[in-house]
Amino acid sequence: MVAVMQGRGARKQMAGRILLAIGGTAMFVQLWALWLEAGAAWSRGAAESLGWMGALGMAMLQMVNMIAWNPNGILLSLTKVLLLCWPVAVMITGVVISRRTN
Repeated sequence: MVAVMQGRGARKQMAGRILLAIGGTAMFVQLWALWLEAGAAWSRGAAESLGWMGALGMAMLQMVNMIAWNPNGILLSLTKVLLLCWPVAVMITGVVISRRTN
């Protein structure tokens, strides 16, 4: 009976680790995609002509312009934030499953 209970605990711990790895990988991929998208808005030519602070300001203006004047801009921004939240939820679930085995 004890061996069966220890086997279940090991499976739960392995499932928790797998969820943690999946969530971490998904978070890395989404942050990388967000970084590439921000890099496209923050072009190299603008950085050379305006300087880094000016290019950052222009990228922020483009983002505010997209949110303010695009009818679905707020929904698109909210979608990006929510898409960044699901890997964290998967990682938290993995930690909770792993902790409950003890």
